[in-house]
Amino acid sequence: MASCRQCMDASGHRTCRSCGGGSPRARSRTGTHETHLVGCIQPGQRGRPFQSGDCWMITRAPSITTSTGIIWRRELIRFCRQPGRIVAAIGTSVLIWLLLGSGFANSLEPQVAPDESISFSAWLLPGMMTLIAVFSSIFSSLSTIEDRQTGWLQAVLVSPAPRSSIALGRSLGGGTVAFLQAGVMLAAIPLIGLSTGFEGILLALFSLAMTCLSMSAIGLAFAWRCQSASSFHSVMNLVFMPMWLLSGSIFPIDGSSTWLSVVAWCNPLTWCTTAMRTSLTGSPDWSMIGLSAAVSIVTIGIATLVISRR
Repeated sequence: MASCRQCMDASGHRTCRSCGGGSPRARSRTGTHETHLVGCIQPGQRGRPFQSGDCWMITRAPSITTSTGIIWRRELIRFCRQPGRIVAAIGTSVLIWLLLGSGFANSLEPQVAPDESISFSAWLLPGMMTLIAVFSSIFSSLSTIEDRQTGWLQAVLVSPAPRSSIALGRSLGGGTVAFLQAGVMLAAIPLIGLSTGFEGILLALFSLAMTCLSMSAIGLAFAWRCQSASSFHSVMNLVFMPMWLLSGSIFPIDGSSTWLSVVAWCNPLTWCTTAMRTSLTGSPDWSMIGLSAAVSIVTIGIATLVISRR
């Protein structure tokens, strides 16, 4: 049960009908969830004027869909209010792509595409999309620590919303933001000589969505355990950067040492990058696409478990 003093409508009026309010739906003062009025219990005579501390509302917890949607929408609103994140994520990846695509093309292109079927810039494109997903997931997950410091996260944890909705909402929100940023890179397809069909673009977008969702869930799990932004950045540099470098994003895995090939093919980012690359080149690898989807499901499950245990 929640006290009527803690629930107000948008205009600030009390929402318990027996206490003088007018709406059966109450919104938490913190704005984190909605509760639905089932009944009102008062000591003594019902209907008498409201007195502080003597009325309690019986509320029903919001559904997981409602809670997830609210958190997801909040992440999108926050992203729209922080344009610097767009510049940081996309600008860094585009700069690396241009430098590598033009500066190292002559030395790496024969190893990447010996038959000259695609250019090195085209081969490099999925790796840059993966890098955007990594950067964006770091920025999105960092907001978890900020919300803990401002008290918003504590308000969500004490709300009737299920904790699984926190993992789903934040993972979907961060994944959507990363997907929108990385998807912009597909506009460069006509400029680099790729003749990708409609089906290939759809498969690449699906693989990209799974990649963004996975990275966002992993970042959320680590951010949930970190107490400060500095420790979170240290962990992310230790985890995400080796994963990206060993994913075949900028250097081909074929021809590397045996141990490095084994480590690279055990890397989930390798599956995601390969799924996007094969889709864009017209020969989709369905096993890699399936593994990308499986990784997103597993990582969301891990994030949900981490949040539920603390």
